[in-house]
Amino acid sequence: MAYLHLFWPEGAVLPRMRALDIFHMDTGGCTGCGLELRAVSRALEAATAPIRFVSTPRQAALLLLTGSLGVDMAPVVEQAWQAMPGPRLLAIVGDCAVDGGLFTPNYAVLGGVGARAQASLSLPGCPPPPTMIVQALVSWCGEQADSRPHPA
Repeated sequence: MAYLHLFWPEGAVLPRMRALDIFHMDTGGCTGCGLELRAVSRALEAATAPIRFVSTPRQAALLLLTGSLGVDMAPVVEQAWQAMPGPRLLAIVGDCAVDGGLFTPNYAVLGGVGARAQASLSLPGCPPPPTMIVQALVSWCGEQADSRPHPA
């Protein structure tokens, strides 16, 4: 079988393109937050902001989760987290991701990610409006830039 070598070699770290590359995963729910994030990504592309959404966790610095965590999605989230090059950051957006929202824990739903992992950014809302998401990301990026050591 011939290979086209369209992908980077196994285990290679893909270069990050911008200041903050975000990989979004919807772990279950109504997809309302996903629709708001689509509006956010379009606005960031139009503004040529230093924040962008990427299509693979191997290029991401931030894993952004929406929706309550389903039992079937837990290993997928873990694989995406492990595929990200370090340092890795986690953001949870929406009530479902923060505390489970309308989806109570049962045989198929583990609940909110906020109870299971420590997130760098947590943004409640059902769904939070795009302006609130952009403001949270931009202010959070500004705080991270201020906390980095400055060269002498």
